[in-house]
Amino acid sequence: MRSSERRVRRFSPYLLLVFALAAGGRAAAQEKGEDLCGDCHSTGKVPHTHDPALLGLEKDAIYCSFFMDADSDALGMDWVVCPNCRTPSVQARARSEFQLEYQQRQRWLEERRAEVDQHAGEKVLHIKTRHFVIAWDIPKVKADRRVYDMHEAMHLYARRMEDLYREIQQVHGIGETAMHTGVYHLYLFETQKVAERVGAYAVNGAGGGATKSLIGPNSAHVRWWRKEDLPDDEHFHQALAHSVSHLIHNDIDQFDEWLAVRYGWAYEGLAHYIEIRLFGPPITWCHRETGGFEHWKGKDWEANVKKAVLAGTQPAFQDVITKASDVLTPMEHQFSWSYIDYLMWLDPKKMPRLLGLMKGPQLPVRDALQQAYGLTIGQFVDGWEEFVRTEYTSKPTKGPRPRPPRSGG
Repeated sequence: MRSSERRVRRFSPYLLLVFALAAGGRAAAQEKGEDLCGDCHSTGKVPHTHDPALLGLEKDAIYCSFFMDADSDALGMDWVVCPNCRTPSVQARARSEFQLEYQQRQRWLEERRAEVDQHAGEKVLHIKTRHFVIAWDIPKVKADRRVYDMHEAMHLYARRMEDLYREIQQVHGIGETAMHTGVYHLYLFETQKVAERVGAYAVNGAGGGATKSLIGPNSAHVRWWRKEDLPDDEHFHQALAHSVSHLIHNDIDQFDEWLAVRYGWAYEGLAHYIEIRLFGPPITWCHRETGGFEHWKGKDWEANVKKAVLAGTQPAFQDVITKASDVLTPMEHQFSWSYIDYLMWLDPKKMPRLLGLMKGPQLPVRDALQQAYGLTIGQFVDGWEEFVRTEYTSKPTKGPRPRPPRSGG
């Protein structure tokens, strides 16, 4: 990598002026008798170049270990201290600011390597975005008719997770203040061996099998790419979206207990709702759920539920809502999704209130529905059955199926 001094010579006076304006609009205050600096316009800072191909990937990242490792001079910052500044006091202030930021980035790298790489037994990649901190060691991903290398693939999934976060916020009409923490740790690995080593540390051994999750003030999800169940990128993306939606939905409003324990129908129904809205037929049973994934009556959940309602063979809502997520049957998963589908159709903006009542005071479903939606159990069941009869189709459908709310909002 070229030295900072050599970089300075590549910039035109016009570009330096633009940088100076961006840095503060005017030169920093110099001490009496000091000269002005023509190189940095007495800001103490000059632009720091990066590979343009990398900059496109990094624009949404706060930190990226790959980018920082490739830049020992500045660990990914877009400026360095003006090396020959003719305004010493300004240069000194810039140097202090640079050192503070450099040390902060260095600490983040060291912490990630101590917290993850040490347990993984290998060096992995790390990225921090606004809402996610991700550890990644999957060598490549085939998606969008191209092959992403490890670094590119990590950024691809970081963008996808931020998209998922925004989708859930938008569908409920909520902002950042509605979230309890708004930060989620993901540990995504190629092999079960590495995932298990990290999982034992990251989530205190919760769960089992291919995935582990910890939901609460320090939400985390560990997963390895089991190709037998998730043969390609589309399947892996969908399964991850299901699991991460649990973290996000449990983070809405207050948090004293996660939904899976007392409100399995809402916990699973919301994740399946996201799957069907964004991808199509669900493919995911989470780590807390028993047995392998299987459909009840086939992949078209909407048709299955409608046929059962028309035949009068649907399970009783009062029975389904008493179960934790790990004891729901394949049939009850489909009806749990349909209950959520109905509430989201009625008014998706009331769902955050319902979740808060469940995760905070942990009200009985009867009271939570009454306070959030103004519905008794009987009114809910009658309205849901009418919704299924009129809004659902018995004809098989494919692909994502977003359902606009009743109000059209």
